[in-house]
Amino acid sequence: MTPRDKLFWCLITNCFILVVVMTLVIGLAEPSSYWRFGWSDELIVISVRIDSMMKYTVLLVLIVIINVTRVIVEELGMPVLGFSIYNPDKKVIKDFSKNELQFFANSMFIVSGMRGLFMTIISITQFDLALWSLLASEFASFYTIRVLLNEKKFMNDDEYDQVDVCDQDDEV
Repeated sequence: MTPRDKLFWCLITNCFILVVVMTLVIGLAEPSSYWRFGWSDELIVISVRIDSMMKYTVLLVLIVIINVTRVIVEELGMPVLGFSIYNPDKKVIKDFSKNELQFFANSMFIVSGMRGLFMTIISITQFDLALWSLLASEFASFYTIRVLLNEKKFMNDDEYDQVDVCDQDDEV
């Protein structure tokens, strides 16, 4: 099976499972405060009552800012830490001192953990907030993936045969 085929079948399987779970949840769900949408007198997010359109809008904007920042940091910054610290084949680090890398790693992990805690609380408060959070993350991810892919060279099979041997070393 080719890598493309593997990805295709994984995506199909993921979609199928998602449809099954969504069908079960929607079909079996009972009315609750979680399935409400928008602001209400009963909506309290991390001890803040979201009872007006203004507060709800501010909350949605904050969710977007938090999630866009998370995606950019995780997709562009965290790999630098991960590959510098956890790559067992990388024994010499040129870009950081040991203490700098320790500081950056622990600082990023604690801040990311705290942000994750707050976003979990927000996401379990009400479904529309969780959905808004997901959509904000996915739109930001679309951008960061495109940025990362733009740094790479892609060739179809016909072009690959014409590539110079020196160019192939860059891909390995």
